[in-house]
Amino acid sequence: MNFQFRLPTALLLISILTGCAIPSAIKVGASADELQQRLGKPTDIHKDARGGELWDYAYGPEGVETWRFDIDRNRKVGSATQLLTQERLYRVLPGISTTDDVKMLLGRPRDIGHIAGETTWEWRVALPPELGVFIVRFGPDGKASGYNVLEDIKTDDSMP
Repeated sequence: MNFQFRLPTALLLISILTGCAIPSAIKVGASADELQQRLGKPTDIHKDARGGELWDYAYGPEGVETWRFDIDRNRKVGSATQLLTQERLYRVLPGISTTDDVKMLLGRPRDIGHIAGETTWEWRVALPPELGVFIVRFGPDGKASGYNVLEDIKTDDSMP
């Protein structure tokens, strides 16, 4: 069997075997145990004001998705939200949003750095038709001083 036939077959097999691990396939009402069985340990767990938890699954540093599952007091999935959307990115408000606000809005950054006296957080994001890097800059007061959207220089491939 030549390479042209083996690669598509291998990709199909991988997609079938990992189909259960797709965050968007988790249904509202699934148990927290089922969620963890299918996706593994969450990247982060936040306490919810209503007595439940918010479980984050960050698919960085190269992935472009972070999923948050709302787990209610009965340990059932109440909702699933993709955090790294254009709408959510632009809810970062310079001069107002704090580091805690941004982490709750976008999840864990893939990288934290420092430049010109500011702390920078970055996420790899899908900004169709390209991949990009969303960078939030924080001043010494812990508030966002601004953000930048850069083309992802690791790839010149367009999004499908």
